[in-house]
Amino acid sequence: MVAPQPVSYKANLVRPNHAFSAETLLAPPRNLPGSVTFNRLDSLQSAHRTQSAPGYPSDTRLASSVEDPELGTLQLQLPSNSTGPAPNSSQNQAPPDSLDPQTTQSQGFCPDGSVRDVELGCIFLKPLSPAPDRQPTVYLIARFDYFRSTNIYSAIDPINDGLARPGLSLYAAPRLGPSTFLTAAVTGNLVRYSTQTQINYNELQLEASIFQVLSPAMYGRLGWVNQRLHIASDDIFGLPKGRRFLNDHAIRLELNRRDQITQRLYLNTYYQLRVGFANPKDRSRIINSFIASLNYDIQPNLQLGLDYQFALATFTRQSREDQFQQVGVHLAYTVIRNTQLYLFAGYSFGRSNDPLVDFNGFVFGISLSTSLGLF
Repeated sequence: MVAPQPVSYKANLVRPNHAFSAETLLAPPRNLPGSVTFNRLDSLQSAHRTQSAPGYPSDTRLASSVEDPELGTLQLQLPSNSTGPAPNSSQNQAPPDSLDPQTTQSQGFCPDGSVRDVELGCIFLKPLSPAPDRQPTVYLIARFDYFRSTNIYSAIDPINDGLARPGLSLYAAPRLGPSTFLTAAVTGNLVRYSTQTQINYNELQLEASIFQVLSPAMYGRLGWVNQRLHIASDDIFGLPKGRRFLNDHAIRLELNRRDQITQRLYLNTYYQLRVGFANPKDRSRIINSFIASLNYDIQPNLQLGLDYQFALATFTRQSREDQFQQVGVHLAYTVIRNTQLYLFAGYSFGRSNDPLVDFNGFVFGISLSTSLGLF
């Protein structure tokens, strides 16, 4: 028995790897595509906002600070027996008609509604803008996938098997500009087969990229990713436990777009160019991937979709080219806020000039993902 072929096309289609990354966690591309959870960004924000009027404390007797060109910042407090202007009053709103100018001035207000200071006279108070909610920039993401296929190894002698893949990611997305972010992630996954347990392996992935919002409906990303696979048992002769059997560095370019068709129906399209440099070298390859997903929101937290994927892999250190395709359906359910359940089923097919490769087979997948904003 030899080590498993790393990065199976079909195993990665249980749920696209980009589904719980920048487009899900960053606040600016709130209306962009990229994943089933793309429109659930509000769940990552604070669950509670102050009930006071924007820019004003709950005690309306306390006025905001005022910036004077000569004296600097002045902190003004209205007289305790005064009734100040309503927090939502306009700049030129006068005091109530029942109060004449002399009365309002004696109670701490000028005729135009501004505040009267004993020494400085009438000072107009400009309401403060509400402080924006601070989005976390570092997240902890937990995910569990189960994938099953009637031809899990894409071989001419099909093997019906499944694999479980629990994993954790530490993800950061600090802002570089109004529509630009630096994204970085460290991910660890445990890959465990249902029957072929002797080829279980562990995965460590490091990645960094620049995330750029290109338009209200489109974003792009350019980055680097390193994937390392290690044997998880001593059941393979010549490959002891912990032995690394793949170290793959790659440059990735991604484009993602969302087109709204109706209020509930929209089309997500995704393209990725991946140029990989692997050890062993015969695993180095260039992959062009395209995904199209037609999604319908049955309810705000329930989505049904039709998916199509095409991948063209050209190996750079051996004479091999693969064309892989898959069609399927998915159902996504947002359980609570940032937690999502995802079901997937489909059929894969394609061709390869390697006579030992056959992509035909039925696939099924289930995934549960959740994220926690750390700071």
